[in-house]
Amino acid sequence: MKLLFRFRIGIGVLLVVGISFYAYMGGFKQVEVTQESFGPEEIFIYPHKGPYQNLKDSWEKFQKDWESVGITECNSLAVYLDDPNTPPEQLRSVLGCRMDGLTDSQMKSVKSKFVTFSIPKMNCLSATFPFKNVLSYFLAPTKVYPKFQESLLREPKETSVAIEVYGGSANFVDKIDFYMPIGVKRDVFSPLETLFISK
Repeated sequence: MKLLFRFRIGIGVLLVVGISFYAYMGGFKQVEVTQESFGPEEIFIYPHKGPYQNLKDSWEKFQKDWESVGITECNSLAVYLDDPNTPPEQLRSVLGCRMDGLTDSQMKSVKSKFVTFSIPKMNCLSATFPFKNVLSYFLAPTKVYPKFQESLLREPKETSVAIEVYGGSANFVDKIDFYMPIGVKRDVFSPLETLFISK
């Protein structure tokens, strides 16, 4: 009986800890979808193809590249080109750093080493989610994108890609911003798709 009692206490403690951690991560947060504009933004980019759980490897390679030309801070974002139901090995995403704030010398170095892309000003569905730690990168999309889909079911609109804005690499950030352009032709992002033709 004592063993059973201890087992139940242990399960109860784990459950409380699990629920508390989920709450801390923002798991019970109600995601609010709004509409706002995003852009224009000029970014330098790095392509990633494959499962999203491997994005960390691409980010590390990207960081080594931009640090090699004297960039010390990346105001980061990512553009996701494919539907989540795409087979993981076929998923395409583009990692990027905003170019505003770079000196003329840095701008020249970046343009000599990286592909750049200009995101036009667009009307978007928008939402934010708290950033607590690396697990937020995985939890946040599971909370935000279903809300985007609910919004699109209520009011169908043309969509093309998803954009996630993470903020500065050297500074603490407390949220992830999500944008889904609406009424924007897929052709706007076709230059990003060409990055994957030979991959």
